[in-house]
Amino acid sequence: GEVARRWAGRFGVPYAVVLHGADVPDSQKRRFGAVYPLIKPLVRRVWRQAARVIAVSDTLQALALRTWPEGRIDVVPNGVDVDRFQPLCRDETAPKEGKIALLVVARLIEIKGIQHLLTALSLLPEEMRRKIHLRLCGTGPYEAELRRQAEQVGMTAQVEFSGLVSYEEIPARLHEADLFVLPSLQEGLPLSLLEAMASGLPVVATTVGGIPGVVKDGENGLLVPAADPTALRDALVRLLTNPALRQSLGAAARRDSLDWSWDAVWERYEALLSPVT
Repeated sequence: GEVARRWAGRFGVPYAVVLHGADVPDSQKRRFGAVYPLIKPLVRRVWRQAARVIAVSDTLQALALRTWPEGRIDVVPNGVDVDRFQPLCRDETAPKEGKIALLVVARLIEIKGIQHLLTALSLLPEEMRRKIHLRLCGTGPYEAELRRQAEQVGMTAQVEFSGLVSYEEIPARLHEADLFVLPSLQEGLPLSLLEAMASGLPVVATTVGGIPGVVKDGENGLLVPAADPTALRDALVRLLTNPALRQSLGAAARRDSLDWSWDAVWERYEALLSPVT
């Protein structure tokens, strides 16, 4: 934002700022709590001089307005490439042998809440737990702790650490999954969630950030409180034992994801930006 502000001043062109999460003061106090008080004056200056300030969710907008109470911040959600991310034709009601594949695509950091997912899986009945295969796509400083936890709860064989997966590979990883889980403690509006929904996967996510704005509990996914392994386990049991529910939620997720296609989102950006260009 500061770079854009300087270049805009030099060339006399307007600039816009889009807020995604950690860039908003106090959004991730555990990680950046010491930095936020120092950068607030700079942040306010960047936002104040911008032609438009846009947040990707209502909750992020509300948080940003605490730093800039007199400001105007519009809301436009993230977009998703609904052509790249499409459902794989499958019959969820047909008898299925082998594992049920769960997928997480996220940085391996504490606020993604994967530790609570591992706890939730450890609370499943043993027979159900043996049928689970959890794939974690991502890297981060919390990986060693997650590996230790997986070993501690006796799920080393069920948890796959896939490491950093290229963007080109993500559609294939989604097609290999039966359901998508995002147990975050904090979010703006996660693109990985939108991509999973566009791929027609049933999703389980937490009621944080902009997630409740796109996931409607029981309609196109399941929502649980953050940091609540028991509620997360119960939601997983509902999906693991009900293929028809997985199918219906996945179909609804794909249908609703079209509202966040890049074409639809860009129309909203165009409406906001055209008066200042």
